[in-house]
Amino acid sequence: MARTKSLDGIRAISILMVTAGHALLTLPASVGENKVVQLFSNAALGVQIFFVISGYLITKLLLLERKKTGKIDLKGFYIRRVLRIFPVFFLYLITLVLLKYSLMPEVFRSYSLILFAALYLWNYKHYFKADPAGDNGNFYMAHFWSLSMEEQFYLLWPITFIRNRKNLIKITIAIMLLIPLVRIASYFLMPGSRPQVTMMLHTGGDTIIMGCFGALLEQTNTFKNSLVPILKSNLLILAVALFLFVLSPLLSMYLKGMYALTVGQSLNNLCIMALIFWAIYIPSAVSTALNSKILVHTGILSYSIYIWQPLILNHKTNFWINQFPQNILVVMAIAFLSYYAIEKPLLNLKKRFSANLHNT
Repeated sequence: MARTKSLDGIRAISILMVTAGHALLTLPASVGENKVVQLFSNAALGVQIFFVISGYLITKLLLLERKKTGKIDLKGFYIRRVLRIFPVFFLYLITLVLLKYSLMPEVFRSYSLILFAALYLWNYKHYFKADPAGDNGNFYMAHFWSLSMEEQFYLLWPITFIRNRKNLIKITIAIMLLIPLVRIASYFLMPGSRPQVTMMLHTGGDTIIMGCFGALLEQTNTFKNSLVPILKSNLLILAVALFLFVLSPLLSMYLKGMYALTVGQSLNNLCIMALIFWAIYIPSAVSTALNSKILVHTGILSYSIYIWQPLILNHKTNFWINQFPQNILVVMAIAFLSYYAIEKPLLNLKKRFSANLHNT
């Protein structure tokens, strides 16, 4: 499958939001604490967009594989995921261990953090009391909550996809309705989990499932005949974009969980999916920009950028590379090397398990 139009550009916007959000603490206080700057440096929303894209692409690839071969090769699917995700991920963990015994002895203290990261259980480690207070590892590995959720999703969704092929749309709708209720119940019944309430698969996975739903919906006549024409309304798309990038973050900023945990995340998911479809199906100046070389290439580098950025975009060390603005350039340089030295060489190996599909 050829790369889907506009998605790499959307990835680029997402990773730029994440990078800007994580760089806030390295900015002068007068800038980093500015509400307007914070509004448009929305790392949480950037990750949410990544999740929707992930669910959409994985489901689209599964649908294409079933259409071409008549079945889903689970072994091939999991091998492709391992080749795509593990090498850079574990290189980062190895780098943390090496730094602990060289330049940054306090990069982490407890090896339990390395263990939960390596097992992709970071978002559930608080259940095991493996969350040592004051350990810098909680900063340098904090971004692994999202990678853990994605891996948990990759483990479960293909099995669900195979066993329930006739009811997948109904199942995704049911999950998207159920998870917000579980999220609210967890907030009140399990107060110890409140900081992680949107980070666990069973309380925050509705964002990824929205992408799955979108890929399934895309295959229906209703989508082609009724929904695509609606996306041609510039006024509607402008309203959706303003809500997602301005109004919803403001509501989250001032109403906090009262809005974000109840309807906020669900509304964001819906808006993200709508904008993704608009960027893919409706020609516009925005879609042209999203398919520009610089944004496409930034999107391709997004995984490496996401993995390496905590080491560089941090306020806990005084190294030259951690200071703004060179920290942004250093992150991009490391991501460039990471992609071309590690990720790209494995793409040919992945093709052996791809059933003639392009994977992401």
